[in-house]
Amino acid sequence: MAISPSIGGGVRIRTNSQDSKYYKSRVADIDEQCLYVDVPVDPITGKEFEVHVDESVVVEYTVSETEVYRYTAHIQGLSYIPTPAIRLDHPAHATDLERIQRREFFRISLDVPVTVACERLGKEVTVQSIDISGGGIAVMAKSVIDLRVNDAVKISLVLPYIQYNLRTTCQVVRVQTETNGMTTLSMRFIDISERERDQVIRYTFMRQRALRR
Repeated sequence: MAISPSIGGGVRIRTNSQDSKYYKSRVADIDEQCLYVDVPVDPITGKEFEVHVDESVVVEYTVSETEVYRYTAHIQGLSYIPTPAIRLDHPAHATDLERIQRREFFRISLDVPVTVACERLGKEVTVQSIDISGGGIAVMAKSVIDLRVNDAVKISLVLPYIQYNLRTTCQVVRVQTETNGMTTLSMRFIDISERERDQVIRYTFMRQRALRR
């Protein structure tokens, strides 16, 4: 029997499982046939997800603090309950429902300076973090920077609250130039010790608990 999400639970929507870009949403309702989620938005720009009926999307949702699931669903249409919600296939009907690691899912907002050094460019720049998880970090630069997808970079930052100096290597997985001229970068950790990752996860859980108060 499939493990279903709860109403109000967090949901992420991706266009495919390899895409680092995701849209945030929550479960608005659920019945035996469908999962209804609020129209997802880009957590960085606030732009709404473009809904195309019959297209497939990857749905990721939480069941508990330790359980996160992923499956592929078809967009069946829009419903109003009473606000607009995307109608998706129920996870019980999915053939690829899988449990994923929590660190791949949970991201928390982070607003601190980050030093990014790229050996290919032979220089380093200071950018501002957007969010972080046990799997990677997103940052924003105030101008266009010459980083490319697959570039390896070294980053350095201080995690607040726990005052941990994080220095590790990342791979750039997404580069996007915004209309305001800023550049957003999504990066995954590729050379991080388990001790360092544990500190990042510790920070995300601390912030999650603080935000719930």
